Amino acid sequence: MNVFQKKFFSMIQESPGDVPAPPVDDESQAIADTMDTPEAAPALDVPDNPEIALKRQQSGRTIQTLTTWINEVEDFIDYLNGTEEGSVNAQLNAADCDSILTDVQRSESKKISRLAQDLSSLGESLKQYLLLARRKDSGHDSI
Repeated sequence: MNVFQKKFFSMIQESPGDVPAPPVDDESQAIADTMDTPEAAPALDVPDNPEIALKRQQSGRTIQTLTTWINEVEDFIDYLNGTEEGSVNAQLNAADCDSILTDVQRSESKKISRLAQDLSSLGESLKQYLLLARRKDSGHDSI
């Protein structure tokens, strides 16, 4: 038998009466003495992590840039193919039948509509990137 086995068996063979029970009153007093009161607890003053602050700042700039691009693309789509009187297609469709704008409308109306459709696709893609950037900024995603 090694030393540890001998010590283990000697501890098992001791009767439970040999080990003194802790006093009940002293235990509750000891617990009360170890607990801090909320007024005595020091305030935790933890400085901000500069790396996290920089990433938040960069993410905020990215979100702002994407939002600006989306707004500009949507404004240009309205300029090309909007329903208001100022849009290019509305002006071409309202042109007199003997003006040069009628010739432009006949030959270029499909191109203008196709360009507006492609810009709309770009705007929707930018919105997806914006949603992803906002999700990453809020900490829900770790891409």
